[in-house]
Amino acid sequence: MKLETYTSGKYQIVRMKDEKSRINDLSELRDLVTGYLDRGKNHIAISFCDASYIYSGAIAVLIGCHRLIQSSGGSLCIIEPNPELFDILETLNIDRVINIYVSEEYLPN
Repeated sequence: MKLETYTSGKYQIVRMKDEKSRINDLSELRDLVTGYLDRGKNHIAISFCDASYIYSGAIAVLIGCHRLIQSSGGSLCIIEPNPELFDILETLNIDRVINIYVSEEYLPN
């Protein structure tokens, strides 16, 4: 999996790139989030635009990152989810815990 990162407003954007379109390991994300938090950057948006499926272990890491960021007073959100992935996240009620935005344009200031 390839991670692209950049800043947009107060958010650190992490774009997940994977030619398989299935997210099964987010350990790199956990390390990246920890690094951001150590530098005082606690608003993070993750783009899953290429992913159509996410495995349970990756969801557990995502929820763990959400809790870690929330405990530091920040926020974690998902942007640009593939429609298939959005259906999975909605079915699992992840959208009740982590905000999901259709585009980076809709991130709160």
